[in-house]
Amino acid sequence: MKKIYLIYILAFVLCSAVQAQPILQGADQVKNLQISRNNNNVSVAMDVDISNIEVGADETVVLTPYIEKNGKELRLPSIEVMGRRAYLYFLRNGEVTVTLDPLYSERVAKRAERKNGKTQLVNYATNVAFEEWMRGGKVVVKEESCGCNSELIAQDEKQIGRFLHEIYNPQYIISFIEPEPEPVKVRDESHTAYINFKVDKYDILEDYKNNNVELASIINSINKVKEDEDLTITSITIEGWASPEATQQHNQTLSQNRANSLSNYVAEKTGIARDRIEAIGRGEDWNGLRELVVATPRLLSQDKVLAVIDDSSLTLDQKDKKLEDMIPPTIYQRLMNEMYPKLRRNDYRIVYNVRNFNLEEARALINSDPRKLSLSEMYRVAGSYAKDSQEYKKVMAIAAKTYPQAVAAAVNHAAQQIAVKNYAGALQTLAATNREDARVLATEGYVYINMGDQAKARDAWTKAAAKGNAEAKHNLAELDKHLKSL
Repeated sequence: MKKIYLIYILAFVLCSAVQAQPILQGADQVKNLQISRNNNNVSVAMDVDISNIEVGADETVVLTPYIEKNGKELRLPSIEVMGRRAYLYFLRNGEVTVTLDPLYSERVAKRAERKNGKTQLVNYATNVAFEEWMRGGKVVVKEESCGCNSELIAQDEKQIGRFLHEIYNPQYIISFIEPEPEPVKVRDESHTAYINFKVDKYDILEDYKNNNVELASIINSINKVKEDEDLTITSITIEGWASPEATQQHNQTLSQNRANSLSNYVAEKTGIARDRIEAIGRGEDWNGLRELVVATPRLLSQDKVLAVIDDSSLTLDQKDKKLEDMIPPTIYQRLMNEMYPKLRRNDYRIVYNVRNFNLEEARALINSDPRKLSLSEMYRVAGSYAKDSQEYKKVMAIAAKTYPQAVAAAVNHAAQQIAVKNYAGALQTLAATNREDARVLATEGYVYINMGDQAKARDAWTKAAAKGNAEAKHNLAELDKHLKSL
């Protein structure tokens, strides 16, 4: 038998048609070859001219198309060109196919009897599920020759084609952001105290009810900052709040007097100059009352109480009177006994500066008291370790946790999370900062493109590009090139 080798290679061009190509030495042809993709399916269709293939009477030539790319391959259903006796044996005995590979159990081969002296075209078409690795791949047709007992006689393949097209591989970028300098490190901490006063009085009584505990807590929290050699208190603000009973004017004055009294007490006990302590009377705390009512779903007539609180047409005194007149009286009694006492409080805020630290000091503080460090100092600590080290990653995570609203900390930590495919964590990190910042939007786009969501990536990058972000503009251009190459 004279053996003819059918070999054909085509670049995997989606939605394209290829003109007739020689099989080997110009003797046989693959005609009307088309490879197209429709969503998740790939179609391969062609006409194979087998007119010049010589097949022995007991022989079967098996032509098998493959999709190949970088060592991966997918075998497609074969074309079996049978000699006369082989074809009759197939008809009489009901043999399904000479290709016994279990991969073909659900793929019936295309069979044809080779008839000498006649022009023969085999129409071939098949569909397979599309996979990402197939992009830019090629189709290879291989030939195997089998005898009457289905044993392999010969096989061969030869590449004679070139890639006509390659899918564009986009190079998306994400940048490291240097933190903004912080020449003066200003920090603050806020607390709440419940100082008990006698009715309509504003004198501080240390032994009245639980005042000794509350007052000690205030002084201790201030002294803790005052006595830390790394910190310098610049100001203290004390706010006084009142509950709604009595008139609005009365409660405004009372809350101011009580804030003044507590400010005088703090100055005396801590030695901080009184003019560095600001006292503010906030009056009645209706927002706080609303939060308490919402958090008490079993309160009788909760909806009616909230309607009174939210009624902007009423003065504060009118609101208080409507609550007091509600039926049954137990509604107001619960407000008075359970919620109003929680509104009579003093909020205080301590503002202080933190000194700067050298690298050795900063490395010691990064785990024990990171809030003393600026973001720049933290990055200096991170930079003292190798970028792929656990120490570096730990410091960057601490920076993001300590300063979740800082754009640089959020973006850089998100980049680390993307690198380990923690996309949900990266989005959560970015959500804690200013999501309208162009750098945050650009990073969100990078998260989405890694998740395979091109639509969300484009949306985020488009918004960032509109704000002038060069990184987003580059990534949009890369995405467009990639999509056009498909």
